[in-house]
Amino acid sequence: MIIPERYKNVKPEDIPSKLLPYVLKMRESRRGLYIHGSVGSGKTHILYAIGKKIEDGTTLGGLRVRVYNCTDLLREIRDDFHATDPYSRKHTLSSLLDFRGLLMIDDIGSEKLSDWVLETFYSIVNTRYENMLPTIFTSNLELSELAERIGDRTVSRVVESCDVFEVTGEDRRLKKHNKIKV
Repeated sequence: MIIPERYKNVKPEDIPSKLLPYVLKMRESRRGLYIHGSVGSGKTHILYAIGKKIEDGTTLGGLRVRVYNCTDLLREIRDDFHATDPYSRKHTLSSLLDFRGLLMIDDIGSEKLSDWVLETFYSIVNTRYENMLPTIFTSNLELSELAERIGDRTVSRVVESCDVFEVTGEDRRLKKHNKIKV
């Protein structure tokens, strides 16, 4: 798992206590998580804490983990399709559809929508759903709002395959903001 610089200091202990039991039983339950809350509430921080806990090898048998920001993932897939040199293609989508570890997709519902985006995202969600592979999603959107954006059939699969958690609290980034008067 590649961890961005901003989240290098995240610790497994940062996983909320109410969420931890669901993380620990993911392999046997074959269920993922849908973590939603307002902007800046700490969802991505929690996501990387879960990734660290799982990748340490003592939780879930060291299940392989891949983390993507939803917008970046879709851009990478699109760029792959448009690559003119077939040897430079990463085969991102086929690799992702074949991936059997824990997939974590951050910030779903923030992507610019098109028919291609909806179809591609549905394909990813449906493949993981059909194979009962745990996926963790984070979003600023309630499930009903997400359904309005990406469709009922995709969200229905997310709901059936995930336990849903809401992260509450004020925007942590704004809270840390230093206002300088000049």
